[in-house]
Amino acid sequence: MSKKVVVVSSSFRKNGNSETLANEFIRGAKETGNEVETIYLRDITLNYCRGCFACLK
Repeated sequence: MSKKVVVVSSSFRKNGNSETLANEFIRGAKETGNEVETIYLRDITLNYCRGCFACLK
């Protein structure tokens, strides 16, 4: 039975040691038949809450 796996990579350096380790984990998870989704935080712009209440609309 396959599982859904989410990998959140917080490394700012592309192809650095942390990302290499995460990629090996991903490879192993895929080889065992799991579905893997990777999220790279360096590609996402995250901002703090400004209290504008736009999230309520």
